[in-house]
Amino acid sequence: MGKLVALLVPLVAIVLMFRINSIFSGRSLKGKSKPLRNDEVDVALHRLADAAGVEHVRVRVLEEEVVNGLVTPGGDIYVTRGLLDQYRRGSISLAEFTSVIAHEMGHLAHGHTKRRIWDVAGAQIITVLLGGILARLIPFIGIYIARFLGSLFVSTLSRKDEFEADRYATALMIRAGFGAEPQARMLEKLIQLVPGADRAANSWLASHPPVTERAAAIRHNASRWQAA
Repeated sequence: MGKLVALLVPLVAIVLMFRINSIFSGRSLKGKSKPLRNDEVDVALHRLADAAGVEHVRVRVLEEEVVNGLVTPGGDIYVTRGLLDQYRRGSISLAEFTSVIAHEMGHLAHGHTKRRIWDVAGAQIITVLLGGILARLIPFIGIYIARFLGSLFVSTLSRKDEFEADRYATALMIRAGFGAEPQARMLEKLIQLVPGADRAANSWLASHPPVTERAAAIRHNASRWQAA
């Protein structure tokens, strides 16, 4: 019973902390952002909404210089000012910019953001159970091995989520009439727009797969679907 309590207490704490953090981070992001207003982008978002069978797709611009897109557990989609500026400068096309939003819609459609709490809880279980065993078998370093395996569990699921969101976005982009190529090109441009992004993704504990692998998977899926 004592071991069960020792396992459940941190899990409950993780759930509560995750929910509280989601609420406050959502408020913080909204406070640092504003609705995306651009006539050309609005037309593209209507096309995405029609293709996805939803009434509308609302996007907010987060005032950060980094090039990125994200979605919150509450379902809010954000693009950063840095990404929007790249579109306005002509460094990325409208379709490439739209593919970032389609990807975030993929995370929403698959429920990735809401499931994240259980991924973290699973990692905690791995760390606690294995940590107790390995600490006895391998003193001093056993707990570090358990923590590494817990982190590896979360990062592996995260990379899987990225491929799933990419597949959803590819299907959505094709249905909306943009095609899959802009999505693949957008990922490849990240190598120049976000220096070091692809090198960081080669780590075992990286949350995202290398962009070259993602771009290749997008083209493979598109060609396979078109041949079917």
